[in-house]
Amino acid sequence: MKTILLTCCGLLLFAALRAQNLEGVWKGYAAAESQGWFYGTGSYIMDIKQTAAGKYTGTAWFYETPQLYGELTVTGQRNDSADNWRFEEIKFNQLTIPKNHSARLAVMSLKLFDIDGETVLQGSMISYSKYTGKVHTKRVLRLSKLSGAKIAALEIPGSGKTFPPSEATPPPKPDTVPLAAKPAPERKNRVQGSYDISSPGIDISLYDYGTVDHDTVTVFFNGVKVADRQELTGSPLRIHLTADSTQEYQELVLHANNLGDIPPNTSKMVILTSDKRYELKVTSSETENAMIRFRYMPKGK
Repeated sequence: MKTILLTCCGLLLFAALRAQNLEGVWKGYAAAESQGWFYGTGSYIMDIKQTAAGKYTGTAWFYETPQLYGELTVTGQRNDSADNWRFEEIKFNQLTIPKNHSARLAVMSLKLFDIDGETVLQGSMISYSKYTGKVHTKRVLRLSKLSGAKIAALEIPGSGKTFPPSEATPPPKPDTVPLAAKPAPERKNRVQGSYDISSPGIDISLYDYGTVDHDTVTVFFNGVKVADRQELTGSPLRIHLTADSTQEYQELVLHANNLGDIPPNTSKMVILTSDKRYELKVTSSETENAMIRFRYMPKGK
C-alpha cells in the first residue's frame, strides 16, 4: 500500500511539473562541459513570457567577464515527445566580445525539477558551427525561478542596469505618500592588505570566495571607478591597474553592492605585480569597504 501511495504522489508531482507555466524570470549559470569537467561558469538570466499554450518568447542575458556579455532574444516551446522544453537563442540584441573570439547562438533542452522546494530548469545548452554544423560548445544550464522580491532587486550583469519592475512588485498607489528615504550611512574603508610594488602595472583577479552566491562589487582605484556592479563567479573578473607615479600610496577599494545569498560579501583576490603574486580573502559589507593599499617604490629610488 505504501509503494502505491508513493508512486501516486510521484505521478502527481510529475504531472504538476509538466503542466507548469514557465512564465517568469529565471537566473542561474551556464557551465561549459569537457569530458565531465565544468569550467568557464557564467551568469545566465531569462525573462520568459507565454505566447500560447506551451509556447514562449523572451529575453536572455549572459555574462562571463567584463569583456564577454550580451543580450539575446529567445523563443521556446514544450516538447511533449521528449518531456522537455526546447528554447532557442535566435538573435543577439547586444554583444560585447574580446578580439579573436566568436559567439554562437545556442539551443537549449531543459527539464523542470522541484529541488527542495526550489523550481529549477536544467539541461543542455549547445551551440553549433555555422560552417560544419558540428557542436561548437556544449554547456550545462541551470536556472532557478525568482520570487518577486528577488526580481525587484535583480541587476543585469555587465550592463549595470536594474531589471524592469515586475508585476509581482507593483508601484505604490497614487494616493500613497512614500516615507522619506534615509540617507545611506557613509562606509568606512578597512585596510585588508598592504603591499610594496616596484613597477606601475598591477593585475587583479577577483572570484567569489567559496560558494558562488551572487555577490556583486564596484571597484575603485585611487578614487576612480574601474569596475561597476560586477557579479563575482568562479571565473575571474580581471582588472588591469596602473599606479600613479606622482604618489607613493595607491588605494584599491571594493564596495559591496549586495551581500549575496550568504552574507557577508566575500571574494578571493589574486594580485600580480611585476615580480610578486599575492592571494587573499577580502570581505566587505553594508558598513565597510575593503581596501588594499599599495606603496609604489620604483627601483633605483
